[in-house]
Amino acid sequence: MDPIAIFVATRWELQAVQRAIATDRVTTIAGVRCQIGHQGQRAYWLIQTGVGPAAASAVAEKVLKAQPMSLVLSTGFACALIPAQVGDLIVGTAVSSVPSDEMGTTGHGSILCDEAVRSGLLAVAEDAGMAVRVGTIVSGPTVVWQAEGKRRLRRLTDATGLDMESAALASVARERGVPMAIVRTVSDLVDEDLPLDFNLFLRPTGWMKGIWALIRHPTGFVGLNRLRTQSRVAADRLTEWFQLYAKSDIESPRLSR
Repeated sequence: MDPIAIFVATRWELQAVQRAIATDRVTTIAGVRCQIGHQGQRAYWLIQTGVGPAAASAVAEKVLKAQPMSLVLSTGFACALIPAQVGDLIVGTAVSSVPSDEMGTTGHGSILCDEAVRSGLLAVAEDAGMAVRVGTIVSGPTVVWQAEGKRRLRRLTDATGLDMESAALASVARERGVPMAIVRTVSDLVDEDLPLDFNLFLRPTGWMKGIWALIRHPTGFVGLNRLRTQSRVAADRLTEWFQLYAKSDIESPRLSR
């Protein structure tokens, strides 16, 4: 039985999954650290890609080239582009990418998520009474941090959720012929601004600009505390869902084919 590859962008998301699926072995593939855990006969590979589509694509290509997988699962946090609550689950039906000028274009290159797997993921959440939003996901190379931009992206794409990595992961999975699914938890909402432009921190020389932006606008610290609280809620819900998912996968391996 081939393992399931669970890709996350950040260590906070990785820790949320690890609380549900304890890892007991580490292997390195072409410089990529892969943490491996087991539930029953199933192996789960937990892999942190880094933030953004370029990082996600590079890591997924290395891992999937070296190791056969039964499923690629893109997980972590997401922005809800429809009315939702922090901690709600988002299950993707399809994913498309938007370029950096996403304000003036619609998504392209849509890739369908595996329908059979998606049905299993939904069943796990619904059986537990978890709030689930089902729909398309859009992924972009930058953080959409203002509510105005989120709402505009929603109008242009009619998407349910927004992240930065799922489209890249889906593209690599399709090239390798591996089923792909998306399950994420809501960490920020369509009608709220993030406390600052986090794109500054994604640039090699942007850290000082980001720190200076916080110093100049101290209210940003209040926003950061709010976002930290929301991220904890999202992380706890992600842990809860993965605990249920791993248990259900043991009982019914059809969840991941």
